[in-house]
Amino acid sequence: MDENASKKLLAQGQTPGWGQWLLAVVVGCLLTSYVWIGLLRGGGLNGGDTYPYFFPQKQLMAEEMKAGRIPLWHDRTALGYPLLAESQAGVFYPSNQILYRVLDVHTAYHVSFLLHYVAAFVFSWRFIRTQRLSNLASLLAAGVFVFGWFPARASLEWSIIGGVWLPIALWRTDSWLQQPSRRNFAILAIVLAVHLLAGHFTLAFITQLACLGYCVLRSPRGLLRQTAPVFGAIMLSGALAAVQLLPTLELRAHSQRGSDQKAFDPCYGHMPPMYMTQLIASWWYWHTPEVIESREMLKLNVLQSSADTNAVEAHLYVGLIPLVLVLTLANPNVRRRLPEKLVLPWMIIAVVGLVYSFGWLVPLTRYLPGFGFFMGPARYSILTTLGLAILAGASLDAVTRRSSVWSKAILVTVVGCLTLVDVTWSSRAVCDAVIVSDPPWNGLKDSWLAETLQKENQQYPVRLMTDAKNIANLYGVSSVPQYLGLGPAEYFSEEFKLQTKPESDAAVFPDDAQITRLRNLAVTHVLTTDPVSALSPELELVHAAPDSFLNRVWGRGNAPCYLYRFRDLPSFVTPEPILPAPVFGGNVTFPAEPSAKTDEQEPPTAVINVGQIKRTPVVVEFDAELSQAGYVQLADLMFPGWTVEVDGKPESAASSYGLHRIVKVPAGRHHVRWSYSPRSFQLGWITSLVTLIGVIVIAWPRRRNVA
Repeated sequence: MDENASKKLLAQGQTPGWGQWLLAVVVGCLLTSYVWIGLLRGGGLNGGDTYPYFFPQKQLMAEEMKAGRIPLWHDRTALGYPLLAESQAGVFYPSNQILYRVLDVHTAYHVSFLLHYVAAFVFSWRFIRTQRLSNLASLLAAGVFVFGWFPARASLEWSIIGGVWLPIALWRTDSWLQQPSRRNFAILAIVLAVHLLAGHFTLAFITQLACLGYCVLRSPRGLLRQTAPVFGAIMLSGALAAVQLLPTLELRAHSQRGSDQKAFDPCYGHMPPMYMTQLIASWWYWHTPEVIESREMLKLNVLQSSADTNAVEAHLYVGLIPLVLVLTLANPNVRRRLPEKLVLPWMIIAVVGLVYSFGWLVPLTRYLPGFGFFMGPARYSILTTLGLAILAGASLDAVTRRSSVWSKAILVTVVGCLTLVDVTWSSRAVCDAVIVSDPPWNGLKDSWLAETLQKENQQYPVRLMTDAKNIANLYGVSSVPQYLGLGPAEYFSEEFKLQTKPESDAAVFPDDAQITRLRNLAVTHVLTTDPVSALSPELELVHAAPDSFLNRVWGRGNAPCYLYRFRDLPSFVTPEPILPAPVFGGNVTFPAEPSAKTDEQEPPTAVINVGQIKRTPVVVEFDAELSQAGYVQLADLMFPGWTVEVDGKPESAASSYGLHRIVKVPAGRHHVRWSYSPRSFQLGWITSLVTLIGVIVIAWPRRRNVA
């Protein structure tokens, strides 16, 4: 029998029927229901990045989608940032386009979360079947992988949203290896592209490396012939996802991850080498509350990176029984019962993922394309977990090869249930997000802070300084300071180092230097969780009471929140002849050019009707009346893609002044309109569309002429 015929028979033998697919879906639903039963009962996740990072993005994304606009800019975090470019919102991710249009934000977020768990299990099982494991062993291995690695990272939405595509991409890579065709090539490129559209490209990059590594280890003889098309599919996926990638690359060039690396350490989030022993000593030692709180894992200086990390990033556990199964592979007699070319490749993948997790190689790899873009080397442990899960399943097949189907089914069920309890216990000890039966989101409708701030925001643009970084965006207003993993470099400057609470009870808060800084950022309100004993005379107390939303987010019970407001709001027109402290969102300043100022000249004046200002995240427009030529300045971030029109004519002289947007306006009454339409997005969607058409042409079946 020739090689092609052998491959075809092998592929047929490992192709599941509809009954096996149905079983995998049912098992995936049952396991997901067990682990996340609280979500199915109406609860919600709280903790970690859930409310500070993901919900503010998803809220604005959903609002823009329902308004018929593309969510390009987030105008509520700090002085604004490019939402599409930051990527974690996943604006063009297919399921987001559906769920956030038809469901409320809280429901859409958790439905997406649960569906991706089921999909991750089903497609992990499907890929593992290609490794010539039995159906039962594949189900066990899929459970070990999905519920061993992801639940500890529940506060990081990108982990499960992106992680589901690792087994899918490997499955399609294996399909290409088994049967090279234009169709399989196109499908692989599309899979990798959708992974990129999910945003937060760390796992997408790891997946691409895994696909290439899989080709090398599975087909070492035809290395170039097999890997070149896969590399081509990776490049093609980048073109397909250009609508997401090009804006992100633009943001990176203007972010803290650009040329100045002081605010960015790619080694953050590594796994200390000694912490690898959690594979054995998980919930009963390393993940006990006492050890986690003492951060003992960071005190083990043996071969450890100097960067910081945390228990969530460093988590690696597959369960004690699967680990014992993996260790049985040290027995040559057990290995002989397994398919050829199974143990060694996956052992290599597991070890490589583990070693990179330590962060040792980051000082070298950070200068290579792709590697230096990301933090969190411990995320490579996803490969270790997948490798160990497959090896455990293979070992189970070897040990039970002479067992009957029913006895093996009973054994797999028992081992699977014990392992599920084992890995779940470990994950819950580490995870910084918990399921609460009454989610904080439910408190937004009764929040006095939301009602007060939104009411005032209708009269003049509100910007709030609070310790609740980004969380206050959910009130529908702008807030500082920001919390961004990939953000404009300006937000990591000294000007944005804000003191959000008094240093002591006796210290005046905010002090004079802080007042100047807050006015420069156009802050109108200050929110604290403790009363300010020595309040600056520049501020006044608006109200103090428990807030139904913020108290739930922080678990503060009935403790009051304190909202203060500037007595002299920074929305007043400033008639200074030089550029003064700017104000926000349509509240403008009109200074004359310094060179045009003389003692005899009258200081410029203007009258603005704030009610005439129209604002959306991507448009700010208003009428301005100046007694003489001057400048109109907005305390919103000037970023590539923002342009301005004066009386409908593009103004090329628009620029930035410090952090803000500024344009010169002639004397008299004029209409000023700022709008955001980045070229990176325009070029991106054109590239994606043209590439998609090309992929369809490549995959389209050709008709054969019949003589």
